[in-house]
Amino acid sequence: MKLSFRKIWSVFNRELKLVSKDVNIMLIILLAPLFYAFFYSTIYMDKVETNVPVIVVDNDRTETSRTLIRNIDSHQMMEVCETTGDLNEAKSLLDNGTVQSIIYLPENFEDDLKSGKGAFIKVGLNTTRFLVSNDLNKAINEVIGTVNAGVRLKYFETKGYNYQQSRNMIEPINSDIRPLFNFIESYGDFLVPGMLVLILQQTLLIGLSESMAKERENSLLQGLLRVSGDSVINTIAGKGLFYFMLFGAYSLFFFTVTFSILNIQFLGSWLAVLLLTVLLLLSIIFLSLFLSSFFKRKIISLQVFAFSSYPIFLMSGYSWPFDSMPVYMKALADLLPSTPYLMAFQRITQMGAGFADVLPEIFHISILTIIAFALVVYRFKHLFRSYSVLQTSLS
Repeated sequence: MKLSFRKIWSVFNRELKLVSKDVNIMLIILLAPLFYAFFYSTIYMDKVETNVPVIVVDNDRTETSRTLIRNIDSHQMMEVCETTGDLNEAKSLLDNGTVQSIIYLPENFEDDLKSGKGAFIKVGLNTTRFLVSNDLNKAINEVIGTVNAGVRLKYFETKGYNYQQSRNMIEPINSDIRPLFNFIESYGDFLVPGMLVLILQQTLLIGLSESMAKERENSLLQGLLRVSGDSVINTIAGKGLFYFMLFGAYSLFFFTVTFSILNIQFLGSWLAVLLLTVLLLLSIIFLSLFLSSFFKRKIISLQVFAFSSYPIFLMSGYSWPFDSMPVYMKALADLLPSTPYLMAFQRITQMGAGFADVLPEIFHISILTIIAFALVVYRFKHLFRSYSVLQTSLS
């Protein structure tokens, strides 16, 4: 049957009434996206961790060691919560989580520096929180490097070298390392955009699958067939249009209002994101209709799709390099529309990528959308045909 906009609108209105009478679906598609978006995002409101507690074991107790401790405490990443001479006490505080690092200054620390022998500082890090420990390691090395340069500068000047000669001897090779993207190296700026996309995807997937499973559980397919004029295309278009409009509005809200509130950068092409988001929503709608048509109960559909969120995010290559995954896992991830979307989305928002830079991902997600559409059309034709035959035999 030909595409009928009147029938599509009828299916759209029917879907609106079905959702409005089902509290579970309403919570999933109306409350969950906004609640989870702001709840999870505000965890990373401060962008970077500051004032991480550390303890210094100072067995030297000299002016040099006290200067080093002051420099450590003045770094925004660290806070020296205690200075002690007891290493066992420091280990106890690290073990119970009171501090995240031990910085050990040995005896004769100042004397060794002044004599030119060199001194060793031992640092213990709680690497169970690897993100914090990496930041701490970097911050401690920055402070030690600065103090070390100052001490060596004075040492060479006492040997008769001028200031510039002393600097050249301290650092014969200079490096200029600059972050090109995510300038403050914030984990929040990296994670939040991907998390918002995952929330959009999963609430759409679960909400629409619940709706389709309800059609079968409550024997509502006959009414759906009648309203659509026995047309698979009208059914898919009418049901999908409701969710496309709703989640399209969510997408616009997240990428403008939420990004603005959390001060997340959006450096690249809006046109590319618009096209990618349209393709993502369409592919998820088609995929959700196809997969959920195999479920006869809402609760089973909810259980299956609710637990897919984390695996889908892990396989997308957003949190772990895609190239480092096993071959079979990469093949499976390539079948998910969120994989090319998140790859392109990260480069657009954080790296300023343009339309031409993400053409491979646009092509990838377009192919997945076409395949998902073909699958849902084939499945619905078979499902409606089987249902019609069943109804005829019963009558």
